[in-house]
Order: sequence, then structure tokens, then C-alpha cells
Amino acid sequence: MFPLPTEMACPAPTPQSAVSVELITAGVQHTDWAQVEGGGRTGAVDLPYLVGVVRHPSGTVLVDSGLGKTTRAGTFPRGLFATFDVEVPEGKAAAERVASPRLVLLTHNHFDHVGGLFDFPGVQVWAGLDDTGGLPGDLRRAVNVVGQDLRDGVVGRALGVPAKDVLGDGTIWYLGTPGHTRGSASVLVRAADRPYLFVGDTAWVDAHLQDKRRPALVSALIDADPSALDRSLDWARWFYANCPGVAVIAGHEPSRAEKAP
Repeated sequence: MFPLPTEMACPAPTPQSAVSVELITAGVQHTDWAQVEGGGRTGAVDLPYLVGVVRHPSGTVLVDSGLGKTTRAGTFPRGLFATFDVEVPEGKAAAERVASPRLVLLTHNHFDHVGGLFDFPGVQVWAGLDDTGGLPGDLRRAVNVVGQDLRDGVVGRALGVPAKDVLGDGTIWYLGTPGHTRGSASVLVRAADRPYLFVGDTAWVDAHLQDKRRPALVSALIDADPSALDRSLDWARWFYANCPGVAVIAGHEPSRAEKAP
């Protein structure tokens, strides 16, 4: 067992474990910095849909799924979201590189984090309880969604927020960080080399973990609970500023995209 402190503190790796983390890019959104950061930066940017591939002795765990083959086929996303300029290059869907994950941990229920689940029929998926109803019905029928109630008093606490030890050995933690959606979660993986803290879309890019925010209009359209988001973003920023040994993974940071071979 590798327990975590209840209050905020820099988590340590678990060097004696066989846990490792790989970041893959399961899709790309072509956009402009003006849609990402308030404060004047402009110009084209490709935002990666980052997926964490956690290799654990008991099986592979994914953090989010990115987009998948259904996007390439033009069947997901639909409606308004289908107008986004997104791409899943051949061979880059998570299912084309990861066979039969044991579990998928969702940071939240937006299309760019869940579309790849269609490629893993029957897989168990954890989502914040308040996010389960927002998943498309055909997706809920395709996979086994298990809502997690990440409220104080329902689960324990770790690192200052409600938390659940995913596998019971202290290496992977599901953390309640609502705001972007009402059920948003973060995932801490205490790998052998270092801890990885996946904060989903609490921060899209590293600049959000520093002093930038999403443009106000964009935030008004997509962030469910601004007050809760402020608290969760302050929490994530604390780890980014105070824990240099922790890889804090913003949901779409371009510098973490896979490099072309």
C-alpha cells in the first residue's frame, strides 16, 4: 500500500512498483490560440487529445480515451460538435495501440475525451457520478459505465480533495475536481519514475496552470460551475507551482503531443 496525505502535499512516486505511464495523442483539434487563452495570443495551434496509458501489473488502465475510429468514419461526434475541426490520423486511435484495457478513468464526459470508448465495447468506465447522464446513450450502451460519487463523506480524502484508491494499492487515485463539468475528476498515477497528475480540462494547456484562463465567452459556453472550477484550478495550480517532481498533465497541452516519427 502507498497511502497519500489527506491534505495538499507533493505526492511521491512508487519506485518499487512496476507502474509506468505513456502519453499518446488520440486525435487533434485544429484551432486558434484566441479560442484557448484569453490575453492576446493568436495563431494556429493543434491541440492534442491526450490519453494516459497506465501499465499496471494487474492490467492497462486508460485515463480518457480521446477520439477513435467513429470520428474517422464521420459518425461521432454529431450535431454542433461535428463542426469542430478534429482529426484522428490512421493508426492513432487508442484502440489501435492498446489492447483490452482493464479500466478507463474519465476526467469528464465531453466528446473529445470519450469518443474512443466506442472502440472498447464492454470495457468498464469510471465517470464522476454527475457526468454519467451526460454521456451519449449509445455510448452508455456500448460500455460499462460505473458512476463514482466523489463527495466528501462518501469517499475519503487525499491531497485536499475527495479521493478513491482505484486499485486498492495506492498507485492510482480518482480525485473529485468538479467545475469544468459537475462530475469532473482528476487522476493521480504514482508511477515508478514520477507521479503524473491528469487534470483533464480543468486546464487545457500549461498556460492555464500558470496565470492564463480560457476566454470568458468560451468559458461561459463550456464550463458548468465557474466557482467550483476556480477552486479546482487553484488546486491544480498549487501542484504545478510547488511540486516540480510531479508531471501535471493539462488536457490538451501541445508540448505533450506525440512527435511525428
